[in-house]
Amino acid sequence: MDYETLKSEIYKLNEEEVFYRKYYYARQQEYSLNKFLAELDMQKVYEKHFLIPEIPDTIPPSFEDSFYFDVNKRASLITLRHNRYSPAIIHDHTFFELIYVYEGVCEQVISSNKKNLSMGDICIIPPKIKHSIGVFDNSIVFNCLIRKSTLHNIFFNFLNNPNILSAFFINNIYSENGNDYIIFHTGSDYEIQRGVLYMYKESLEQSLYWDQMISYTLMLIFGLLIRNYEKSIELPTFMQKADVQRFALLQYVQDNFSSVTLNQVAEKFHYTPEYTSRLFKSTTGRSFTQIMQQVRLERAQVLLQDTNLSVANIANQIGYETTEHFIRIFKKQMHMTPTEYRRKGIVI
Repeated sequence: MDYETLKSEIYKLNEEEVFYRKYYYARQQEYSLNKFLAELDMQKVYEKHFLIPEIPDTIPPSFEDSFYFDVNKRASLITLRHNRYSPAIIHDHTFFELIYVYEGVCEQVISSNKKNLSMGDICIIPPKIKHSIGVFDNSIVFNCLIRKSTLHNIFFNFLNNPNILSAFFINNIYSENGNDYIIFHTGSDYEIQRGVLYMYKESLEQSLYWDQMISYTLMLIFGLLIRNYEKSIELPTFMQKADVQRFALLQYVQDNFSSVTLNQVAEKFHYTPEYTSRLFKSTTGRSFTQIMQQVRLERAQVLLQDTNLSVANIANQIGYETTEHFIRIFKKQMHMTPTEYRRKGIVI
């Protein structure tokens, strides 16, 4: 499908939107809503995963990765067009969600804070944050979903460069006390508009290397956001001292994950080891050891997928003294050995 055709297609109502538009107008009056609900084909409702607040079991408690991603494949990114007229349900999810307003407006409610987004706005919502999105006209909004478990593997080099966006992601990957959202105002930026449209096209067609093409394009978009729009971002709490301190600690661990010790971190920041340990726990919700283990295992996944290094060499590179210890830790966290992980080619 060429771009001109795609630009035309995105304005057409799909099957889900036709359903949701009827539902939206039925909800304007009690009698019409009751009639609509009484005439529902419930088998189709469940097959299509229609979300109907009046029928509680159609609303999942949380949107898990498996709701959108095939967990038996490598794909960790997907771009969807948001269904217009679908109910603005307060929910959370296990992935990062990038919301882009291609045209028109939409309303976000994030942790009870209302945010009105307009053309060119990009809002990124991390996992576990309660939010809703409402689009009840012909506005076009895209959702790019990024699995938290693989985000650092995909954007390893980008996240190791200090900037406000990498700080946002790292704080929300390794800390239980991250930021609720980050918003960029890009207006009619053609390169970003074209990039999002391209990611949507790749998600639709799923041609050879489609997931890699999406990740490359999203990396470009991240770069443009930092280069051109960093000064005008909306971010609720990063300027607090705890956020800056947390990022500095996490960034240092990222840069030195293979050999750094708690004592070395303490010396770097001129703290005592005891205070540094408490600081990790109070600012991230996790211990130094837990964070180190997560960083090392994420790097191991990258090396298993992208290199032919032996398991022993990988264990040595990421800082484990013995291969056996690495295999034991990897299996406990990933529910398979490093060799099985490499053989299956699965991103967990």
